[in-house]
Amino acid sequence: MQAVEQHWLFGVVCVVGAIVMVRLVLSERVTLQGSLSFLVLLTVGAGMALFPQGISWLAVRLGFELPSNFFFAAALFSLAMLHVHSLIMQSRVQLRSITLTQELAILQERIDRLHEELQHEKEAIQCSTR
Repeated sequence: MQAVEQHWLFGVVCVVGAIVMVRLVLSERVTLQGSLSFLVLLTVGAGMALFPQGISWLAVRLGFELPSNFFFAAALFSLAMLHVHSLIMQSRVQLRSITLTQELAILQERIDRLHEELQHEKEAIQCSTR
C-alpha cells in the first residue's frame, strides 16, 4: 500500500490528462480516432502508478534492473508509437487533400465547359432572333 501512496500523484496527473482529452473529444476539437491511442497511454500510465508491484515484477522478468528503467523504456516506446500514429494520420490527410484538390479541379473544368456551352447557346439564340 505504501508504494501506491508514493505514486498517487502520477496517477492523478494521468487521470486529469485523460479527462482533458475526453473534454476535447466531446467539444470536437480533437477526433476520437486521433486521441484513442493517447487515452490508452494515459490509462496504462495510471495503471502503472496504481500497481507498481506488478510493474516491478514485469520489469525484472523483462531484464530491467530497476523499475524506473522499464518505465522510461515504456514511455519512450509509447511516445514513438504516438509519433508513428500521428504520421499515419497526417499522411491520410495529405492524400485526402490531394484527392479533393483534383476533384475540385475536375468540377471546375466541368463548370467552365457548361458555362461556355451556355454562352454559345445564348449567342445562337440571339443570332436566330435577329
